[in-house]
Amino acid sequence: MESPLSLAEKYQQKSPLEIKEAEQKDSMFQSDISHTALNEEMKWLQQLIDMRCRELFSEEETEEFPEHKVPELPTPDDGSPYSITVQTYHLTEIDRVILALGIASSHYPSILKTFVQIEESSNAFAIEAGGEYNKVSRSFKPTFQTALFLLAGKDLSLWSQYSAQLITGSVLLQNDIVYNRSSAEFIHGKIELDTAYLNYFLSGQKPQLDHGSYFPGKLYQSDLTMDDIILENTVREQIKPIGHYIKALENGFFKGKGKEHSFKPGFIALFYGAPGTGKTMLAGILANTYGIDMYHVDLSQVVSKYIGETEKNLEVLFNRLQGKNCMLFFDEADALFGKRSDVKDAHDRYANQEVSYLLQRIEKFDGLTILASNFENNMDDAFKRRIDVSINVIRPSETTREALWKHYLPKNVTFESEDLLKHITKEYSYTGANIRNIMKNAAIALHDLNETVITHSLLSPYLMIENEKAFGKNQSRLSPFVRNSG
Repeated sequence: MESPLSLAEKYQQKSPLEIKEAEQKDSMFQSDISHTALNEEMKWLQQLIDMRCRELFSEEETEEFPEHKVPELPTPDDGSPYSITVQTYHLTEIDRVILALGIASSHYPSILKTFVQIEESSNAFAIEAGGEYNKVSRSFKPTFQTALFLLAGKDLSLWSQYSAQLITGSVLLQNDIVYNRSSAEFIHGKIELDTAYLNYFLSGQKPQLDHGSYFPGKLYQSDLTMDDIILENTVREQIKPIGHYIKALENGFFKGKGKEHSFKPGFIALFYGAPGTGKTMLAGILANTYGIDMYHVDLSQVVSKYIGETEKNLEVLFNRLQGKNCMLFFDEADALFGKRSDVKDAHDRYANQEVSYLLQRIEKFDGLTILASNFENNMDDAFKRRIDVSINVIRPSETTREALWKHYLPKNVTFESEDLLKHITKEYSYTGANIRNIMKNAAIALHDLNETVITHSLLSPYLMIENEKAFGKNQSRLSPFVRNSG
């Protein structure tokens, strides 16, 4: 049987530099990962497959096979990631078979060769054992029916028993360790192991909450603090309730039988304002300041034109983050939480049902949700009533713009005069993003020219670019700058 990937094997056929980088990366994870429990589980699965496949074509029902049927499950106690997973989630017999099949399908296909051989010699085999056979690649992908077949064999009462456990819900599916993306009957869905968990079992790299290709969000990491952002005082005051909420969540305000209120633990904030005013950055800074993880929702993976798919994608999101004390950030939230329209056709009716579902589902989420939108009025009225705080992340005032120009000014670089700084601050009502873009381009140009003074002629092309982006092509002209002769 093929052995798990060892650290030594990972370094084969690599250059010295690649080996050094790989060693540094591995040092971040657990060292000396034991694969004993995983090997034993694969041997157990191999025995189970061989036994059931022999039994399938046997005429005798009782004499050849012992009464207990299934070989005794190994005890995973080597302290490995695989053992920890089995113990942490209290995996049942059906869970263990499903997980073993998922690992075999992803990393040990030779264990499933018996299925391939019988499939090629008897088309009737797939009816009982399930699975999907690929004639071209000569590969076999196990389904949930395969797991039932291995555990129950020909015993119909056992089929019913294990099927009932699957219907109740596998802990592997609930925690997205294994997926079943089939739109057909449940047991015909392929067993698909999350790649992050396979890596965990082999290398010790523990999966983060945003693991897996089916999770429509990404961990947003920021090392910025409130000292790194320049906000209007009104905005600083408006975001204070978010900090109070996070502290209340951590201090158990929403837990305990004897609590003196009936407030739900979830909290919804709306950040609205022009593009580039720093809504995403502000959310990331709040998460970093209060020590919670922020997950940025990828709407391209959420919104679907197919009926029911958007809700299904959001369920994956909410279920995994439920109870994890984190922040959920929806950018361009209008796409999901926009106003419901008058019903003119079936599409409008479904779109309205989708918004209604979101209203109910987001209220059940027990963490912090921040929505970002360009306009407050784009949001559905019923949803606006459920928002705990609504914050207008306004365009910076003239005083704030001057602070932003100075904030992004590189070290050892100066403006040609104080008049130039006053001019661009007064004449161009930019957002922080506009100012950052201009200063970045100016700094690169100065580096290329080996100069340290920002002049109006140096800034001019970048001012025109940002004017067009911020205000439209008709506004791309520059305000004349007159140098003080004195």
